[in-house]
Amino acid sequence: MILIITQLIGCFLNTIALLYQRRYNKLHKSVYGLSYDTVILNLTKISIDFYTSINYKCNNKVINQLYARFPLFYHNWDDIPISIPLLIGTICLYLANISIWKQLRMYKPTSHIHQGISMICIVTVSILIGFIGSLTLYLWYFNIHHFVYLDHLNSIWVMGNMIGMMTLWPQICINWMGRCCMGISSRYILTLITADCIRIIGYYIELWNKSLKFWQWPYNSIPVVVTLAELLSLLTIFYQTHFVYVGNKPNLPKISEKRTALV
Repeated sequence: MILIITQLIGCFLNTIALLYQRRYNKLHKSVYGLSYDTVILNLTKISIDFYTSINYKCNNKVINQLYARFPLFYHNWDDIPISIPLLIGTICLYLANISIWKQLRMYKPTSHIHQGISMICIVTVSILIGFIGSLTLYLWYFNIHHFVYLDHLNSIWVMGNMIGMMTLWPQICINWMGRCCMGISSRYILTLITADCIRIIGYYIELWNKSLKFWQWPYNSIPVVVTLAELLSLLTIFYQTHFVYVGNKPNLPKISEKRTALV
């Protein structure tokens, strides 16, 4: 129970953090220094979470394959560990990310020359999609146990969590390229750090109490390895903001200024 509560609190704080960043962007009417790739990867990760959760809980073929593969763990619909409150929180998180994306489009002229959707992000997402497609085709033709739908979802779930581990890497790179952390709300970073710390506390309390067996942990909760990777990225950004580039002013030209110079 404590695991689900801390996951819900973390999801709520993630949404609040995005709203802090949205407010910051609106007040400054600028998105200078924000990574487009980070938002794209976040939206991809959340979409995968929603897709897999809905299918695990509502797709009859997947449910029957879960019963067949794990007959000792799952016997009826209620046994499948998908948290509905976490699913609702995922939708709220998706909408908050969409609002940030709209601002990135609205205030695009305030971006500097290194901002935008990078080829690395496009290639990474394309490779993951291609890998999932190839794996699904392989399972379709060679899986003698015919757990195609379940294995398809499991592979997507793994890919989604791999994306979740690196969503903040583009933001770290943007800060490094600009030698500046202007555009990032301090409340945004601190709230995300708090959310991850609460999740980690929840993991340790749950492991200590052992109130949930390993097969009862919600599929749509964030795995501990993803939380630790995200926390490490957030601490890196915090270090960049308050120690490495503290006091540095923007030195890269904005897109609007570059266009003016060309004219």
